[in-house]
Amino acid sequence: MAPPSVKVCSPEEARRIDAEASEKFGVDPLLLMEDAGTAVYEVVRRCFGCAGRRVAVVAGTGNNGGDAMVAARRLHAAGAEVRVVVVGDPARMTELAGKQLELLQRIGVPVAHARGEGELGALREALEWCEVAVVGLIGLGLKGEVRGVYRAAIELVNGCGKPVVSVDIPSGVDPGSGLVRGVAVKSAATVTFGAPKIGNVLYPGFHYCGKLYVSRLSYPPQLFEGVSVELNAPVPPPERVRWGHKGTFGKFLAVAGARYYYGAPYYVSYSFLKAGGGYSRLAAPKSVVPFVAAKCSEVVYVPLEETGEGTIALSNLDRLLELVAEYGIDIAAVGPGTSLNEETQQLVRELVARLEVPVIVDGDGITAIARDPDAVKGRRAPTIITPHLVEFSRLTGLKPAEVQEDPVGSLRRACRELNAYIALKGAHTLVGYPDGRVYVNMTGNPGMAKAGSGDVLTGTIAAMHGIGYRDPGLAARMGVLVHGLAGDLAAEELGEDGVTPDDVLAKLPAAVRILREEPQRILEKYFPTEI
Repeated sequence: MAPPSVKVCSPEEARRIDAEASEKFGVDPLLLMEDAGTAVYEVVRRCFGCAGRRVAVVAGTGNNGGDAMVAARRLHAAGAEVRVVVVGDPARMTELAGKQLELLQRIGVPVAHARGEGELGALREALEWCEVAVVGLIGLGLKGEVRGVYRAAIELVNGCGKPVVSVDIPSGVDPGSGLVRGVAVKSAATVTFGAPKIGNVLYPGFHYCGKLYVSRLSYPPQLFEGVSVELNAPVPPPERVRWGHKGTFGKFLAVAGARYYYGAPYYVSYSFLKAGGGYSRLAAPKSVVPFVAAKCSEVVYVPLEETGEGTIALSNLDRLLELVAEYGIDIAAVGPGTSLNEETQQLVRELVARLEVPVIVDGDGITAIARDPDAVKGRRAPTIITPHLVEFSRLTGLKPAEVQEDPVGSLRRACRELNAYIALKGAHTLVGYPDGRVYVNMTGNPGMAKAGSGDVLTGTIAAMHGIGYRDPGLAARMGVLVHGLAGDLAAEELGEDGVTPDDVLAKLPAAVRILREEPQRILEKYFPTEI
């Protein structure tokens, strides 16, 4: 059975879908607003109850506020005590929001206005009075930093100590990046419409959402066909055949390590085996091999000639290429812990350019290819690159802040330019394809932010290729998912602070087992709840 496709929209795509629903399919915008407000009402009803509950609804003057006012009307009809505060200049209210305000006034729901920072008394009182708040101040129309009465209102909401349900996206979170524009509503739950927005699923926006719900409204599904960002859904691996041997499940070569860098070669070569791979070889400087071998006897070692600094010498190039052919290596990793030694950096570039099998480039290997991207662009076999933000910045020439402003767009352009699959590591890692597709991974936790964690990821991606994900993008995606899931299993047992790469390694078999046997468990834990 195919995994569910959960699309993720940019604000521009969300606006297009909204417009085309009306223009192409005749879906009344008022109907969509009614759907949206009803979904918010339903989340409040399920989570907090309605009859007798005191609910403050904080609405802006745009359509996000209109959705909140629909929720207010539905809550009032269900027996809740509702007070509505409209924040902003009423003269700038959209037509749809104006209709909802008029309905509220007709049915007798108390409505107060906060036009400026000096008129926030009613909001303060409503927040003190209520048991739960619904906030729809600013949605997709956020432009720049939140200021003035809107900032003051959000600060009051955040200081009230009451659970908050946000409308579409927490007000103040940039829907295209997840960045907080000065201040944002800290929510217990967020109900997003049609599909999650990028800002709903990337940090820090994801943190501000609380529990994320999604309502499809009355959008025709075909409107989402052109959306090329999705959540990284679990795809169970092929059956592990009973009569398989070590070569059946992948023959891996890691070119890694240098004097004083013993962890990277260990983690990358051993994680391949722990995640299900069959045959792991480690090519490392000959002085490093005894130390790694003493810790990990399951790996087969290839001692390499060294530079004066104890790094891999350029003279090893032909031997490494011959080894790949001789032993039928079907995937390689190049760069973890290889150092910034100039001779070794040159070896990495030439090796990446000449290898005719899929290659994962990580760590110091990314620094090497950043100086000559043609080493990747000209490859005929697939390339997977696994940078963190600073390495990605080095690779693309973009400043880290520029990447954070447009993470999806930056990744998409880099994948196309390099003709590579790129896993941009971070909280909710992004996996990009050369054809423009981007997947948002939902597993993982901050306890994994430790030296060595990325090396475990590299070996895990290689293992996914070995156990049967022959599509390199799918191998990268499932490697990222399994790695994050293993980290989460370790954190559940140990607490986030003390999680080490060894703990993640130890949980890889359990994580692969869940992916294989219980993918629904991953969906239930990490994906938005449909409402």
